[in-house]
Amino acid sequence: MTSSSASASEVYRKVIRNAVCATALEQGFSSCDALALETLTEVLQATLIEICHSAKAYAELGGRTEASGADVCLAIVDSGIRMEGLKEFIRRPRKVTLSAPMAQPRVSTPRTLQTGERKNLPNYIPDHFPPFPDSHAYVHTSTHRQPVTEYVAIREKLASQKRDIERALTRFVAKTSGTHTLFPDNPQLYPLIACKPHPQPWMIALCPKDQIFEDEDDDEKEEILPEREGVPDNPYLRPVKMPRRRY
Repeated sequence: MTSSSASASEVYRKVIRNAVCATALEQGFSSCDALALETLTEVLQATLIEICHSAKAYAELGGRTEASGADVCLAIVDSGIRMEGLKEFIRRPRKVTLSAPMAQPRVSTPRTLQTGERKNLPNYIPDHFPPFPDSHAYVHTSTHRQPVTEYVAIREKLASQKRDIERALTRFVAKTSGTHTLFPDNPQLYPLIACKPHPQPWMIALCPKDQIFEDEDDDEKEEILPEREGVPDNPYLRPVKMPRRRY
């Protein structure tokens, strides 16, 4: 059911409800229950629909497209309603007249916002086809970003990632190993990673290690130390090797 047919059925239903209320007022009722009013409205609407369908059938049987008064009378008789007293009921003196239903204001369709210029249809497209949409309809936005290739931006991002990794590892080591504190009252405030004692601390200063090749140096050390026991890997600590004399 479309919106127009639904609104029309609501208008007809409201007119039938007003007719039921007018008839109740003529009979001396001053108030009515909502359920009783809806029941009487439904009964009256069903009766009118049945009479209309029967009148239409009689008109089509007679080869007509519109029902006449005789068709309506035959439909009323078929529905079981007695025709005696119907004329007096129509001409009763104290009947309540109903005002004509007011026309509902037409809802205007909002205009589509136009943001650009529409192109005209080419000559090979008929005029009854819809026009092209606005130029804004063809605007697209990419869903991904182009990779950054600038050297400065890459170095800044790499340095930021390195700082984050070092900070995260420092917090992990501080929580999983021994720590020192600057404030004895509150050991959780500014914890420091405990330093591990080394038998030869000066050796670390003389043998610096690069972070990139640290693992490779350890693997090479494991292979070299068993073969050359007692010989340090640092060239500054090795014994002097005299060159061969040539005669």
